[in-house]
Amino acid sequence: MKVVAIIPARISSTRLPEKPLALIGNKPLIQWVYENVSKSRYITDTIVATDSEKIKKVVEGFGGRAEMTSPYHVSGTDRVAEVARKINAEIILNVQGDEPFITTDVIDVVLKLMLRDQTVVMASAKTNITDISEFFNPAVVKVICDKSDRAIYFSRAPIPYYRDEFQEYKKTGKIDRKKALEICSKTYKHIGIYCYLWDFLMKFTKMKQSFLEEVEKLEQLRAIENGVIIKVPTVVYNGFGIDTLADLEKARKLLKG
Repeated sequence: MKVVAIIPARISSTRLPEKPLALIGNKPLIQWVYENVSKSRYITDTIVATDSEKIKKVVEGFGGRAEMTSPYHVSGTDRVAEVARKINAEIILNVQGDEPFITTDVIDVVLKLMLRDQTVVMASAKTNITDISEFFNPAVVKVICDKSDRAIYFSRAPIPYYRDEFQEYKKTGKIDRKKALEICSKTYKHIGIYCYLWDFLMKFTKMKQSFLEEVEKLEQLRAIENGVIIKVPTVVYNGFGIDTLADLEKARKLLKG
């Protein structure tokens, strides 16, 4: 089956303007993502889907491929779908354009799942939270799954709600180290990668924005509200997405070119 990776990258960002073009070491953010995605042996082609001629020029400047899309899309998946409609592929991989640390290990776990079981129409990935501050950070999306790695819910809030521990936290503003480690060992953050069967992606983008999607600003909730099963295997991943200037500075320290 042919797999094409599409990286959505819009120019405007309220928290970090022109984020895809921000330099990390000697490369723009979008180049880090593009090159890491392209390393997967399962991927036939990698394309940046953008609403910016500026981003397109930068991508083509480092030898990548970019396609212009509408500036009016409400989600990255809608932007990906616009490009996917014009290409011949059975599987579409959507990697967020702000994930400079994404690895082939993560990508290939998700792709092998999709290639092995074609009853799976949508998949993503999760990894253990390692710092209790991430659990309370709304920029870090959390996910809970059933025992078969099927997503139950995604949220910016700390889920599941540890009632006893959180009552203590509300009183003192602190959680002792032992309890914090226990919480981290049993909770997961979502990684910005999605994989779809092409046919399902076309159906998904025709679904109306859902209530939970609008509330949490998480497009994957549109699928859950429509009864779609999203498989979310656990992977080992220590990276993070770039959402704020603080994230960017942290990435610059880790990825000096």
